[in-house]
Amino acid sequence: MTDDPADGVRSGTARRIALLVRFIVELALLAGAFAGAWRLTTGGWQWPTAIAAVIVVAVTWALFLSPKAEYRLPEPARLAIEAALVTAVAVLLAAGGLTGLSVAGFLVWLADRIAVSVLDPRRTRPDARRR
Repeated sequence: MTDDPADGVRSGTARRIALLVRFIVELALLAGAFAGAWRLTTGGWQWPTAIAAVIVVAVTWALFLSPKAEYRLPEPARLAIEAALVTAVAVLLAAGGLTGLSVAGFLVWLADRIAVSVLDPRRTRPDARRR
């Protein structure tokens, strides 16, 4: 590590960008759940199924993954739940015929998840863990 103050600014900016992408991915996850469920059902079941899919994703995210989650789980459990949600939506989209969107969404999530983890200040500064 260097003592260059610009390194902190750059990493802070990179983290903010990664967190912005994460927020966009969260919104895309909700849209993907809706689109996948919509495409897999027909008739009068499309609306209820699509809305239910969005509710399941949103409630799961709110309870376990959001910064203000009601149940604060250890990081490995949070990662497992997040990966399961993203994978489920990716499979739902692929089953609905949106394979390209499914793969692209999953890869964007994976790259951003890695970036957020690598840019976590608690990971890069040993003294930050003590706080």
